[in-house]
Amino acid sequence: MARRALRTKQRRRPRFRLRLPPWAPVVGIVVVVTAAIGLFFVVRETAASPRIGDHIHAAMDIYVCGQHEPKLPQFEAGIHSHGDGLYHMHPQVTSEEGRGAAVGKFFEYAHWELSGSTLTLPGDRTFKTGDPCADGQPGVLRMLKYRLQWRSDSGSHEDLSAQCSHFADGDMEEVQDFPGYVPKDGDCLHLVFGPAGAPSVYGTATPTGTPGPTAVPEEP
Repeated sequence: MARRALRTKQRRRPRFRLRLPPWAPVVGIVVVVTAAIGLFFVVRETAASPRIGDHIHAAMDIYVCGQHEPKLPQFEAGIHSHGDGLYHMHPQVTSEEGRGAAVGKFFEYAHWELSGSTLTLPGDRTFKTGDPCADGQPGVLRMLKYRLQWRSDSGSHEDLSAQCSHFADGDMEEVQDFPGYVPKDGDCLHLVFGPAGAPSVYGTATPTGTPGPTAVPEEP
């Protein structure tokens, strides 16, 4: 009898049920849809910039064994050069959007080469990490960047290129995995092959950043 009474008591325990207001499912759907749309645009901005229709620019200087190289010659593609020291990003097809505009792709479009350890320049001049410079010191390949308050819709190409050449290594940030880096509008890039620890230009006084240009904080 005692067991039956216990079972009856257990069966009669009140059950707590979460009762949601009738409008709760609608609010939940709105929240989920809004989050999905927001995520879509965030991913699109991150993964596919620049996009078809954009026309943005970065400056690129190249230094080999302490010497400032001539500006890269003109070549045609959606990601291209006009021989003016600038990196023109004007995607024409989807393959040139986002990471299709990365620094390594810029060299690929021109039929040169850039990897984490190898740089090939016009004239089939190839430099690999470990190759000696004229002074016998082994060179390493790296890239530095500095972002200027310069915008394609308000600045001249000549001004961007001229400003980029004046920055010292200490003013700039080293870029990891630089062949995959996608430049932003107003970036100043220094691609450097030379002895580890040596400045981009050595044997002469290293210039300091000019007072006029101002860096733009990195986007999160």
